[in-house]
Amino acid sequence: MDDYHKITVEKTGLKINNPTRYELIGKGVQGAVFRISEDRCVKVYARERHCLKESEALNLGQHSAIVPKVFDVGAKYIVMEYIKGQSMKDYLQPLAIIPDPIAKQLVFIFKEMKRMGFTRIDASIRHLIVNEQGEVKVIDHVNSLKTRHLWPMDFFKALGKLKLLDTFLYQLKEMDPDLYCEWKAMMDTGVN
Repeated sequence: MDDYHKITVEKTGLKINNPTRYELIGKGVQGAVFRISEDRCVKVYARERHCLKESEALNLGQHSAIVPKVFDVGAKYIVMEYIKGQSMKDYLQPLAIIPDPIAKQLVFIFKEMKRMGFTRIDASIRHLIVNEQGEVKVIDHVNSLKTRHLWPMDFFKALGKLKLLDTFLYQLKEMDPDLYCEWKAMMDTGVN
């Protein structure tokens, strides 16, 4: 089961060499993700520094329900919990409103990121995964301790494109008026 060590990823065009039977389930700027069992996946990085950055962020979140559990870390790979579900974008696209339980989880996630010490209080809408139980988890934490976003500006932009930002802001104002005022002020002034 640990033949995932044979998988390599090169930065040049993210060239992937996968001599294993593991299915490629995603790839991005820093690496590629392969499903290695029913409940685990491995992210293989092109550069060790990206692996180190993400493992540091995941380590901070191991006592939180919002990040995947980590099982093993190497120089260029992390074996972690496989989150079976769909991206928040795919989940929200057919909807006219954000269901309240999801909106509450989103608010919790961004507050939890701050509590954990992340400097990026934000997430790409494609990195928010809604699992089969309706729980939301965040994947891809390479820049969670590097990039500085004081509010979920990328997430808000994505909600705007889905025409759901006003709905979410209304829900936020009802759930947490202080946080609403804080984020709205940052949004209006263009603060990162």
